Amino acid sequence: MVQALIRKSACVADLKKRAKRRIPKFAFDYIEGGCNSELALSNNRTALDDIFLRPEYLQKYQTPELGTTLFGKQYASPFGIAPLGLSGLVWPDASAMHARAALKANIPFVLSTVSTISIEDAAKNAEDNFWFQLYPPADEEILDDMLKRLLDVGCQNLVVTVDVPTPSRRISAIKSGLAVPPKITVKSVFESTIRPFWSLATVRAGLPQFATLRPYIKDAKNIEDIATFIRVTLRDVVDESSLRNLRDKWQGNLIVKGISHVDDALTVKEIGADGIIVSNHGGRQLDASLPPAETLEEIIDAVGADLTVMADSGVETGVDIARYLALGAEAVFAGRAFLYGVAAHGEQGAEHTIDLLRDELEQVMSQVHCAKPELMHQYLE
Repeated sequence: MVQALIRKSACVADLKKRAKRRIPKFAFDYIEGGCNSELALSNNRTALDDIFLRPEYLQKYQTPELGTTLFGKQYASPFGIAPLGLSGLVWPDASAMHARAALKANIPFVLSTVSTISIEDAAKNAEDNFWFQLYPPADEEILDDMLKRLLDVGCQNLVVTVDVPTPSRRISAIKSGLAVPPKITVKSVFESTIRPFWSLATVRAGLPQFATLRPYIKDAKNIEDIATFIRVTLRDVVDESSLRNLRDKWQGNLIVKGISHVDDALTVKEIGADGIIVSNHGGRQLDASLPPAETLEEIIDAVGADLTVMADSGVETGVDIARYLALGAEAVFAGRAFLYGVAAHGEQGAEHTIDLLRDELEQVMSQVHCAKPELMHQYLE
């Protein structure tokens, strides 16, 4: 870990503060905000803070080994980078930075369908650490082509997000005027002007584009045409029938993200998926959702060992990762933390975020005398 970065940003909370000073308000609001009254956002935090760990100081001590195996591949740590849409709005080339950092640290990197680098570029940067998060398009031909592209670059892990049947209402984004795709307004120009580092980087890189979707956006004359395509053509509501269709089409590992209760988890198991990510979309979709920290154990008990069960939402520290592991998650994904990292320190920030989370997790495991991530459940109070 670079000591100069530690002095500036010793934790994710420091990255967040520095990011707020370096990027425009509309971009920061995009990262930070939840939906509606942001109750799900605060409930995620409360639920994680209510989880306590029990150290066993008198048991034999072993230096923790953080490595874990997911879908037959060995990773150096039991956490990864969650799919981050519109990442280039936060910092140009953010997803490529995350992909390179994930490969270097040997952790999973999940590219969002609406990220700002393509499937092909992500695969070049992350190699076999590359996973892809899919918002299934309503157009079957586009879906088939996207799956073929994934097959061509060697992607093995397809993460289908099911908890976005409709766009959420994020009040901070509405007030800031943020649209998808982003629009240039007087307000956004002013906010950008007072953040010169972000502005210069963005001018060099150009406005973010939806690189994976570019081959399918035909006859788009302006930014409104692109927005219409995303709203009408890209997203299809994922239900049991469409998930079965995807299972038939995709021969790699099928992972379903956005599961929040037992019934859906059992349906996913019956369909023949390989894994689930218990999640409430980081509090960004349904304000009345239960925190994953409250539903994870019940879901694991219901599905047994037939599914790889992972979790995300609300992860701000390595302590939070340890908490999810103690509840039984086999891996944990963080999103906002990695956007704060690149916003705060550029490419170094992507690597630094991984270092911070890994060091914090290792410290917690050492403290409770836990030798391996899969043993963390023994230390749940």
